[in-house]
Amino acid sequence: MRAQGLSFSVDSGAAPPEPVSAGARPVAARGTRLPAWLCPVCLAVLDGWTMAAAVFLTGGGPLPGLAAAAVVVLNGAGGLYRARRAPSLLTDAPALLFRTLLVCGIAALLRSDGPAWLWTAALCGTVQLGARGFVNSAVRGYRGRRSRARPALVVGTGGTAAHVLDVLRERGDLGLAVAGQVSAGEPDDTPGGPPGAVPVLGADTDLPSLVEEHGVETLVVVAEDVPPDRLDAVLRMSFALPCETLLVQPPSDVVPVVPARREYLAGLPCARVEWGLRTPFARCAKRMLDVVVASLALVLALPVLVACAVAVRIEGGPGVLFRQRRIGLGGEEFVLLKFRTLKPADEKEADTRWTVKDDERVGRVGRFLRDTSLDELPQLWNVLRGEMSLVGPRPERPHFVEQFSRTCPGYMLRHRVPAGMTGWAQIHGFRGDTSIELRARLDNHYIDHWSFTGDLRILLLTARTVLFRDPA
Repeated sequence: MRAQGLSFSVDSGAAPPEPVSAGARPVAARGTRLPAWLCPVCLAVLDGWTMAAAVFLTGGGPLPGLAAAAVVVLNGAGGLYRARRAPSLLTDAPALLFRTLLVCGIAALLRSDGPAWLWTAALCGTVQLGARGFVNSAVRGYRGRRSRARPALVVGTGGTAAHVLDVLRERGDLGLAVAGQVSAGEPDDTPGGPPGAVPVLGADTDLPSLVEEHGVETLVVVAEDVPPDRLDAVLRMSFALPCETLLVQPPSDVVPVVPARREYLAGLPCARVEWGLRTPFARCAKRMLDVVVASLALVLALPVLVACAVAVRIEGGPGVLFRQRRIGLGGEEFVLLKFRTLKPADEKEADTRWTVKDDERVGRVGRFLRDTSLDELPQLWNVLRGEMSLVGPRPERPHFVEQFSRTCPGYMLRHRVPAGMTGWAQIHGFRGDTSIELRARLDNHYIDHWSFTGDLRILLLTARTVLFRDPA
């Protein structure tokens, strides 16, 4: 069940826009396309095979396989197999040759080959550079000749965006066909546009519906032509969109863009916005952490759970568990479990009244459970059910979600990921009656810069805070 007013998209309600005019490359029906992973896999196989062959020819032994694996892992960690709109051999060459020399040098030391490693490195580096140049040329040729390019939306309507549109029209090797532009908060922009120009299909708030309507696979956000107060919202909105996001002229302090992974789009700095939790591997790793840790915690904490349940029953009578509707991933409602620390007057009070720290109705057991956070332990069952995660933004009641979404910018973007038992905001003291705006900022920062090791750190800091009453 979805709470009222919690949709991420804003449908314009307008009729479908007219086909793209002559100024843009036509967007035809979907055609057969080579899988996106094919090029990176080919490059990895070529690099590994070349290294193994070079080491084998200059000495043999058991090292060729290890050397091949090492160079592929190092190149992958350095981003040399990442997808790019404009692959460049000159950009890749220094990093590729450095890793080749490193692996060949280590192989030579292990075999005591002396100067033979120079021949190995020269042979391997030459073949690798030649193979990469051939693959890059083949990719550009494929993108330029295929009948169906990737539909793209350009966000921004200023001078830099106009230059980007010209580049995309002229450079077929980039593999993008512009479906239209999207205005980003400029008051004078309205759907349409002069004859021969790429049409403005709507505002940035219409992005979810426009992406779905036009089958958009690439979102090109021109940072220079997006007002600063809208850029964060546009980029965070792209988190939930089923397309890649390219940021042109990326600022250094807004999104998780690794400087080493920047590229150039006809001279303009461009970066692929890579959200950690967008990848299936990351989501699977996070879910596995939830299942393993929650299962172990439930088993180890079973005596504590029983003791808490008995204490609550003795102090307050029947009804050990407190059930309450909360909002989780994508604005979906679920029933959150807690140990009951007080009995509300009625259901309306429980759903609409803010928690009061020194409520006189809270007994000694309830106060102890709240102070030690033991009342939250039943939520481990919510985690096992997949309704929550161990780490994430704390879920709130529908009444307050609707209220905060109207008054706090970016609040709804917290629901891009599952709600959590603890989070980045909680370990920094934002619990209970604290600033909602700052809490939302910290929650969104956690989502933007998520990492598996970051989740582990938050769990350890939470354990330290609970066990030693030591603020993180």
